[in-house]
Amino acid sequence: MKPGQFLLLVLFILPALLFNRPVSATSEDSAASGDLSVRTAEDYKRPITAADLITLKEIGGTTGSGLSVSPDGSHVAFELHQANLATNDYDVEWFTGSIKTASPVVKVGNAGKAILFRSVAENGRVGGAWRGIYAKWSPDNRGIAYRKLQNGQIQIWWSSRNGADGPTQLTHNAADVEDFLWDPDGSRIFFTTDAAREERRNAGARQYNNGHVFDNDTDWSVIDGRPLYPPYELVGGEPVIWVLHLTSGIEARASARELSDYRKLIRQEQKSEIPPESRVAARDGNGHIRAWLAPITEKQGRGGPLGVFALAANGKDHIQCRAKACSGIFDLFRPLRKGIDIIDSLDSVLFARKAGESHSKRTLYRWQIGTDRVTEVLTTDDHISDCSVIDLRAICFRETPTQPRQIVSIDLVDGSIAMIFDPNPNFGSLITGDVELLEWTNATGYKAFGYLVKPPDYTPGRRYPLIVVGYRARTALRGGVGNEYPVHLFAANGFVVLVYERPTNHEAEQIISNPTDWSKAYWGPDLFDFRMPLSSFKAVIDLLSERELIDRSRVGVTGLSNGVGHVNYALIESDLFAAAVTSSSDFGPSSYFLVGSSDPIFRKHRHAIGLGRYGTPHGFLWNHISLSLNAEKVGAPLLVNASDSEHPRAIEEVTVLMEHGKPVEMIVYPDEGHIKWQPTHRASIYERNVDWFNFWLRNAIDSNPEKRAQYARWHDLRRKSDR
Repeated sequence: MKPGQFLLLVLFILPALLFNRPVSATSEDSAASGDLSVRTAEDYKRPITAADLITLKEIGGTTGSGLSVSPDGSHVAFELHQANLATNDYDVEWFTGSIKTASPVVKVGNAGKAILFRSVAENGRVGGAWRGIYAKWSPDNRGIAYRKLQNGQIQIWWSSRNGADGPTQLTHNAADVEDFLWDPDGSRIFFTTDAAREERRNAGARQYNNGHVFDNDTDWSVIDGRPLYPPYELVGGEPVIWVLHLTSGIEARASARELSDYRKLIRQEQKSEIPPESRVAARDGNGHIRAWLAPITEKQGRGGPLGVFALAANGKDHIQCRAKACSGIFDLFRPLRKGIDIIDSLDSVLFARKAGESHSKRTLYRWQIGTDRVTEVLTTDDHISDCSVIDLRAICFRETPTQPRQIVSIDLVDGSIAMIFDPNPNFGSLITGDVELLEWTNATGYKAFGYLVKPPDYTPGRRYPLIVVGYRARTALRGGVGNEYPVHLFAANGFVVLVYERPTNHEAEQIISNPTDWSKAYWGPDLFDFRMPLSSFKAVIDLLSERELIDRSRVGVTGLSNGVGHVNYALIESDLFAAAVTSSSDFGPSSYFLVGSSDPIFRKHRHAIGLGRYGTPHGFLWNHISLSLNAEKVGAPLLVNASDSEHPRAIEEVTVLMEHGKPVEMIVYPDEGHIKWQPTHRASIYERNVDWFNFWLRNAIDSNPEKRAQYARWHDLRRKSDR
């Protein structure tokens, strides 16, 4: 067997073998070791394991969206998925549940293959992240329709609310269904497709046989060696509109009259009803726009101060809420699904503002229209999302750093929270370390925040190694952005872990709305998105060292996507970190050519923010974030867990570091995108990341004899780095 074949075999088999046995570590440091064994509910009162994290029953996708409320407000529908290590896939089901009764949720239909829920860029590239998928309730509240991938095709399926009827396939189209919506009377479903599957296969075969003309304006990437079709490329750049007549079961291309009906249904809210500059609007129970958020300053950026406005009872006059709470920095994305909502029975507007000096919290307010009365409903740092208002309650997703996502009901009068559905009722019995919302100020005066997770057996006065995970604080339970860095598993191994929030350029966001100008404010000459995290890292390490929580000589850092830039800049410009792990390494100049661009506009955008051709004025940023251009400055051992689709962009960075004798190793995972989706790969990555930080920060190794080759490589890296 060739060496490359052996490594590939190990990549696939080793994680599965290790997942079913405990992992022990030997070290002078007596902290707990990682445990990848699968346990039953009988012994849940124990330290958390990788199996617990990987096989969570998850709702709401990656971002906490996908909670569908029935038209009558009596039921919710949601998709639940759970990793299946035996099949290296996911078990995915649709559920419905009553909001008004205590009856259990009901499984109403299989949701098909997980690929349906991978995040797909417009040009066809699979990103790997789970999207929040919404079921669409029938107008009569009897059941839900949803897209389902089965037998290589995406069609519309139906399940009744109680699960007694269905699942039933509704469409049988030659093309995959892209989106759909109900006719309000329930007699028809309008749906869209792109090119038929056979047409796409034939086009692919033609290009396979004849090659395709490379065009850097349209080809997303040269690393795949194959063309990728943008949606509707083969149908003239427009989706095909179809109509399914539910009584007859006939589906056909929409007629001119049906197209008119469809356009009326998808038409955006009438801008004549509200000021055109308004950001979001809410309709009352009669379907009329009643309230909106709009800028209150002349110079307005994407994150500038807004105000709350409403339509007076006469249906003509515009009223602005003058209370202090009604103006400032609002959150248009969470917790409210629509950004703003109406409580009809109180004739009030419900809105959410960012709270706390570092914007670490969210506050729900309600304003009684036509008065100065504004009531604070709830302030929390919990991640509450996708809320829909039903009577005097908001039905939402909620998750915390120690509690997987649940469906809850928030009382809009007193702010109390009641459980509707918890898919992981035993998770709270697992032993995890204490979690603290940490807020601090860096040397520039910027106020940052994150979640600090301590080891379960934390001893005051003892200094622990620290691992910094990014770059969204709300991912403290989910292993950081991309879910590759198991926070609670790190803590169980004797690490203090900080999950930080990516710094926001609040000043720029208040006055800049142009996408390129906004990007320049982050990645332009001022290097905000790289200097600010590094400054915050320095400040928080000082803070935790002063609190006698950490040993500042044993600090590790991780990064995925934008977080890789944070890591690279920190490794180049500081000696804060004694070890690092990233999920790619694509900030070398060659990545500019390997990534290509979606279109000429994107290339101009890359030039504007400093990611243009290396060696030109537009390429200044590479000198600050490329490890290959700064190899002599990099001292920290670096592990790169790369997907096969992205690893060519890392070859330059990793090869140059190797040639400089730097301790670096790259592992490549097949059939993965920007976010790695395969459960066995995640198990492997979890374990390797724990091993890496144990080795470099705790001088600990796993006694498993099957890992001898791994530690032989790493000991060799250590010897080379010590020379």
